[in-house]
Amino acid sequence: MQIWAIGLVAVLACVNFLVGLAEPHGAIWDESYYLTSTERYAEGRAQFASHPPLGLMLIAAGDLALHPNRSIDTRILGRDKYADGKIIPVGFSFEGVRLASGLFAVLGAMTFFALMYVITQSTFVALVFSNLFTFENAFVTQFRAAQLDAFQMAFAIAALLFFVLALRRGRQSSVLWEIGLGAACGLAIMVKVNAVILLQLCAMLVVHRAALDWGEAPRAHLLWIAARQAMSMAAACLLTMIVIFAIHVRVSAHNLDSTSLAGQKDQRFLSREYREYLQGQRSLSPRVLWDAAEDYQSFMEADFDSTPMADLNSSDPLGWPLERGTINYRWDSDGTHTAYVQLVGNRASWILAFLAPFAVFALLMLQRSRPGQPTDPVRHALMKMLLLEYVAFMLLHCYLGSYRVMYLYHYFIGLLLAFTMLPLVFQEIMARWPDIRRWETQSLAGITALVLISFIFYAPLSFHRPLTHEQCEVRNVFQHVVSCR
Repeated sequence: MQIWAIGLVAVLACVNFLVGLAEPHGAIWDESYYLTSTERYAEGRAQFASHPPLGLMLIAAGDLALHPNRSIDTRILGRDKYADGKIIPVGFSFEGVRLASGLFAVLGAMTFFALMYVITQSTFVALVFSNLFTFENAFVTQFRAAQLDAFQMAFAIAALLFFVLALRRGRQSSVLWEIGLGAACGLAIMVKVNAVILLQLCAMLVVHRAALDWGEAPRAHLLWIAARQAMSMAAACLLTMIVIFAIHVRVSAHNLDSTSLAGQKDQRFLSREYREYLQGQRSLSPRVLWDAAEDYQSFMEADFDSTPMADLNSSDPLGWPLERGTINYRWDSDGTHTAYVQLVGNRASWILAFLAPFAVFALLMLQRSRPGQPTDPVRHALMKMLLLEYVAFMLLHCYLGSYRVMYLYHYFIGLLLAFTMLPLVFQEIMARWPDIRRWETQSLAGITALVLISFIFYAPLSFHRPLTHEQCEVRNVFQHVVSCR
């Protein structure tokens, strides 16, 4: 892998995800919630939230590092779970709370390039397919805001990278990659719980390795090796989660503010042991961590149960691959021009991602019907397992959608899986039909052009750039993605 290539990806990602983070000056979507948790972390106060604490701590760490509001009294933000625009202090800068999300988006782009390189073994091809992440409009919109998804996506990409590296070793043990895979899964779960679906990667890796020698080696020996590998990944995942939660408890060691609405909401879930720790009557111990974790889980379960089934911005998981459910996060108008922050995808990338699972399925069926054709066994194993992971992801979120409201950004891990299938489909087509291989460079150039043109077309909606009503309506020419003001 060429250093200049990953440097190029980093520069492009910095431009898209980091430049101008202070704009717009108002809250974007769930920032109204995360501003409040950031303030409580700054005060060192204990708190519970709708999601595990890792993403919230990272947002707070970014704000602490930049500290753009040091001259402003922000204490009012921590007194409730939601910061209405009326209580956000005048002159408040959002650059600090958005910093960590943007940085992790850049790290995610670089890791995605590494994943594409490990899959394709070609710097040029990896650069082409890395554009799917770097120039994804929905990622730009979401990751430039103080939201949790950039963190989860960076860890999910790392999990896929470790998974592919371990798979490429075939029968050979790869403790480092297995531990990395388990730890990356744990980190992703500690941002949002729906990343639990990534644990299927660990299970598939263990089963695949055992299947390679199933008819040749003693089965008891294979089962022992499989159990050892599974335990190493599970231990890495669990230990990572424990460490993250222990850090959360340690940096939030001050008692709840019982005079605030936020403290009163959290008070109902506080156990005696955890309360005594916060009051300085107990030291930090495994028992305190256990009780604090149970309290946090109880809050999350109650929040899940109280979440509505649908709202005006919700969407059906079955419509996600077709980009159904775009969301207007905010709009600002001067009477002639309107600037939007719109969750809208790169149309070219999403069409390719929609086709990817079907193409993988068709190529796998073709290989079954024509087994004599030359093929790469590692590539085919990856295609099978990523397709299974994608199907499992969709089934899980269809199930979750029957209990709570779901939004388009909940599809991001699924979109990532589809993006990861695309270079496999491309390489399989080139290997199976040699005549098409003559058009490889032209095909890659065409993909790049389509992705970049589509990105530029929708960029004003991602970067909060002013548009006239007519310019806005042009963005609906291929599919309705924004209600123009």
